[in-house]
Amino acid sequence: MLPSLTKRFSVAPAVMAGISIGRNQVCAVVLDANGGKHEVRAIRTQDLSVPLFAAQPTIETETMLADALHTVSEGFRELFASVRVALPDTVIRSTVLELDELPKTAAMREALLCWRFAKEWQRPEDSLDCSGFDLGEDHGKRLFFGQAGDRPWLASVRRALARTGIVPWSLNAAAVYRFNFFHDAIVGGGGALLSLDPDCWNLQLWDDKGRVRQLLTRLRENLAAEDEAASIADEAERAILAYVQGNGSRRVGKLYLAGSDAEMAALARVFNKRLSEQTVLLHVDEQISGTVAGMRDSLAPLALAAALST
Repeated sequence: MLPSLTKRFSVAPAVMAGISIGRNQVCAVVLDANGGKHEVRAIRTQDLSVPLFAAQPTIETETMLADALHTVSEGFRELFASVRVALPDTVIRSTVLELDELPKTAAMREALLCWRFAKEWQRPEDSLDCSGFDLGEDHGKRLFFGQAGDRPWLASVRRALARTGIVPWSLNAAAVYRFNFFHDAIVGGGGALLSLDPDCWNLQLWDDKGRVRQLLTRLRENLAAEDEAASIADEAERAILAYVQGNGSRRVGKLYLAGSDAEMAALARVFNKRLSEQTVLLHVDEQISGTVAGMRDSLAPLALAAALST
């Protein structure tokens, strides 16, 4: 779930693949693993007949997911491939706690996170998988990054992957892959990254040391509404202002946008009327060779970010 759980191998993989699992679709992007700018071998998507993550997983939804994974993994399933799997930020949630001191043991830290996320999700603590790590100190507070995953769904996803013969090097939230992928390009001072996926949107705020300090995730439930971009911008702007005003040392120098071209453009139009500095649009496919149809649509940008993340 966390980057530390990524499996590492000494032999170079033949191909790289990123799989993004959404509520209504699964997408896989397959790349040659030859260093430098990578060439896309294939982009495969499979629509799902029943939404995932809306209720408790069943045998039927797990079988449907396994079938979809089998379809999109054709061409790399039998190869030695580095595969990274991205899940919606509503399935694996993240937070940063500011503590007077860290709990002394790993068990105590996990218990704190489970208690914290159980309150947020309004669900039993034993239904969550929690883990975290220390981000260091700031103004006398210990910064503790934590994640919580929906345990039944994580187990179902892992079983579906195993049934397909896919052994992921990592399984993580969309926000983590995007931040890791764009890290060197965006971190040089405090900033914000607003990412849009078909299922949800996520706002990450980081400090001048490049440490994520706050995260906000929301489901996208009014996709047909004409004012969705303005609504997202309103809530993101409130969150940014609250973050900056909460501590005089905090700064958000730039706002970055990630997602499909059309949705980034719609949000940029809204923000550029409000902000003194223009938003920056991020394109994952600038690190691959050639132009590939569909590379900037739907779940493909996220799957590519996952494939190229370290």
